[in-house]
Amino acid sequence: MQYTPATSIDARLLASILCLCLGFVQAAAANSNKTIEIWKSLDEFVVLAPQDTLAGDAAPRNDHPIVIEPAKLAVALAKLRVHESKGASESIPVFESDAARRLAGLLSTALGRAAADQDVLFAIDMSQKAALLGSKPVSVAGRAFYQNQRLHLIIGELHVSTISAEYKNYPIGYPKPDRRLHPHQTGERSKETHYDPAAVFETGDDVSLFAHDGKVRSDWLVLNVGALAAGGLPAAAPTMVSMGTSPNAAAPGAGPAKPSGSASPSIEERLLRLKRLREQDLITDEEYKRKRNAILDQL
Repeated sequence: MQYTPATSIDARLLASILCLCLGFVQAAAANSNKTIEIWKSLDEFVVLAPQDTLAGDAAPRNDHPIVIEPAKLAVALAKLRVHESKGASESIPVFESDAARRLAGLLSTALGRAAADQDVLFAIDMSQKAALLGSKPVSVAGRAFYQNQRLHLIIGELHVSTISAEYKNYPIGYPKPDRRLHPHQTGERSKETHYDPAAVFETGDDVSLFAHDGKVRSDWLVLNVGALAAGGLPAAAPTMVSMGTSPNAAAPGAGPAKPSGSASPSIEERLLRLKRLREQDLITDEEYKRKRNAILDQL
């Protein structure tokens, strides 16, 4: 017969304490990785997430919570422009005016609720002018945080098509990509995003690229929101102010103006707007189907 010594009371007590401590560590780790949803609409979202590290080093704590007026933030976002390839002579908006307004309000709320050790992750859809005719649905995803009186934006996903590549072969299916297989890329402090094709953001006195250890990050924008908003929107973005009116007639971010001389939205744009209204439960299924059929009848 093999003799097995009885476990002493001290040993059992020590084992219980170790298990309890391990449980606390696991709970703390789970809590530190937790994201807090601010807003979500099918393929778009704004969430709070734990602050990531910068090239293996602990990143400086963010200046959160911070209050930034949505109207000022909308103007600043609408002014960001990018050359979608290194050889492109003309730049295009990073955020189309409607997307800039929608994202500004959500970012303002998120930054006002964020703690010093939290970043804001976002993904926003928009309708971008196509190369030849009409428009195409694309998304921009990134990481936002506020430090040293500047808003930082790491753009991890720039004008990526929101239509799945598989949809071209199977047009009957749902066109959205499966985000379980193709998750949004929101950008990281520790890893630079390289776009395909290569893109170059426009910079100036109030928009710069972040530099660390002498290396400039091509995907990391640093914005002076107050200075960008002070000048209002440039003339290249007429959707913010109605044509033929005074620039002070409509405050930036107060809602989409209706330019009297602007071109009518394409059928694709109208379908995308209608779809977004249904996703946000602003119209019923019956209203969505009726209006969708009316738009398609115009083809």
